[in-house]
Amino acid sequence: MKTMISAYVKRKLAKGVLFGTLAVVVALQASCNSDDLNGDSYYTFKGETVATYIENRPDSFAIFTKIVEDAGEYSLLSTYGHYTAFVPTDVAFDTYFKAHHTSLDALTKEEKQQIVYNHIIRSTAIDYLTKDFTEGALGTSNMNNRYVIISYATTGEGRHQIWVNKQSQITVPDVELHNGVVHVIDHVLEPSDETLGSILDQMPAYSIFAEALRLTHLNDSITETYDMTYKSPYTTEFVNVLGYTMKPLQQRRLGYTLFAEPNSVMEAAGIHNIADLERYAQTYYGREDEADPTSRHNALNKFVSYHMLNRQMSTNSFIYNGVCTSSYYMGKRYEYYETMLENRLIEFKAGNHLNEQRDGRYVGIDESRSNIDGMNGFIHSLTDMLVYDETVMQHDVLNKRIRFDAYSIPPQLTNNNIRWKLTNLDGFGGYTMSPDYCGDYLKFNDASKFIMWASDYWTNYQADEISVRGWYDVTVRMLPVPPGTYEIRLGYSARSWGGIAQLFVDGDIIGIPVSFNYTGEQPQIGWISDDQTTDNGAENDKMMRNRGYMKGPNSVYAINGQKTLRQNVGSLRFIVGTFTFQDYGPHYFRVKNIESELGEFHFDYLEYVPTSLIDTEDKD
Repeated sequence: MKTMISAYVKRKLAKGVLFGTLAVVVALQASCNSDDLNGDSYYTFKGETVATYIENRPDSFAIFTKIVEDAGEYSLLSTYGHYTAFVPTDVAFDTYFKAHHTSLDALTKEEKQQIVYNHIIRSTAIDYLTKDFTEGALGTSNMNNRYVIISYATTGEGRHQIWVNKQSQITVPDVELHNGVVHVIDHVLEPSDETLGSILDQMPAYSIFAEALRLTHLNDSITETYDMTYKSPYTTEFVNVLGYTMKPLQQRRLGYTLFAEPNSVMEAAGIHNIADLERYAQTYYGREDEADPTSRHNALNKFVSYHMLNRQMSTNSFIYNGVCTSSYYMGKRYEYYETMLENRLIEFKAGNHLNEQRDGRYVGIDESRSNIDGMNGFIHSLTDMLVYDETVMQHDVLNKRIRFDAYSIPPQLTNNNIRWKLTNLDGFGGYTMSPDYCGDYLKFNDASKFIMWASDYWTNYQADEISVRGWYDVTVRMLPVPPGTYEIRLGYSARSWGGIAQLFVDGDIIGIPVSFNYTGEQPQIGWISDDQTTDNGAENDKMMRNRGYMKGPNSVYAINGQKTLRQNVGSLRFIVGTFTFQDYGPHYFRVKNIESELGEFHFDYLEYVPTSLIDTEDKD
């Protein structure tokens, strides 16, 4: 990420020089005919904005320019900022008008505004160049709060193509401008306004799964786009929290992800119709309420709900992809998400391997048939049957150290585009929210001074952290894990202003209050660098465990000081305790300030570790 940030800074500095000095040559053909625009063409860069760029090329973008002006958005695209604009040519609009039996003059102002917003990403920090693209969704939603999907193809002549929303090809990429970047496209983008269920109904290759979705009525539970019951207490775009400028979360967008097996995968498993699928599901989920597929206890209902997440995620967003503050071994990058089959997890590993077993078997995602974008989420196609096999999950897939980032817990942070945002690039301090914003997943009292922020230069897992001060009382809904005995650990950055807090698990007080004022080198913790020991830190690890602490994970690299978290004296894990869970269900970790309103609760990540594995646990 250091290289990426340096390139970003150099690009911005270069722009600043160019605006005040000479024009440089970049791509655009001298011809103004939109049919002549291609990736090999050139133009002279003169410090234009997105607005003036399209206005100055009336033979190519006259229609889009007129739509921008009529929508009242010309001044917006003329101002300083970071706009990524996917600009359709006039030829693209001619095709669009014919397909919809309409015309430019027939469009209302609201329709024109929708068209503009579908094609513009407005960011506080990032211009999305093609070198930053990956298969899947771009990291910032467009101005209609819809994600732009990127995919790749290769022609028979070996030419590489970049597609947007699987509808439109980029013909001229990376036109860098004063306030952003333009990518010229050959079709107008039309995000679907349909729900995931209705989209699946129109896909004959998924007819068996679509019928199961209808029979269970689970499609009814994934139709909403916003939680209209949420009332934001904030009236301004920014608020002051502890002297920092914070952006409050003012609306609660909902989102969903649906995994589906195509009929070909079903048939390979001996499933040829809905009756076969019901019998298949019963082998894993039992026969309770077998006559009522709408019951949450019914096997078919459980089968389908295990294919659903209450968060909107493209195929490139299941796993943290930052180059720093995550495992530098791709095989050790993983995430866990609770499905809509309550209290049951899916494990994702790099490469979109779902529930990978020790023998290497896993359920895959067919990238070429995935990232199907609906009004409020995505549909992904599976390569094998996905089920929660009790034996396999409890004794294999989930029988390991389960580490989960603080931001991965509430789906609200994913659905509202907060997770994995590098707020050090955003031009404001970070985000804050009301105590009820995340519902049961993460709640706190009114006295909490709540801050969410992230930087690749901090020694935090996945670059982000939650910082809470004041007379805080914070409760986190931890991931539901299979029944068993686990050691629970809190990952945090040790700071001298940490304060003293009382910890609770599932409502029970855990030991005496804990002081987070100690930094790693202090005797109460006793951190010693591995390279200063004769046994690579083995004895020091034992001494620290006796005091209730552990070093950070060795697999997680932090750019700050070119170290892993294990090598960083400020990166610690506090051993909360050992707990036995008899049943499936959520578990709650609570932290309450008992010393001073200046004390901080630093929340980076949590870990469950089966106690049977502690003696053989690696340092990663």
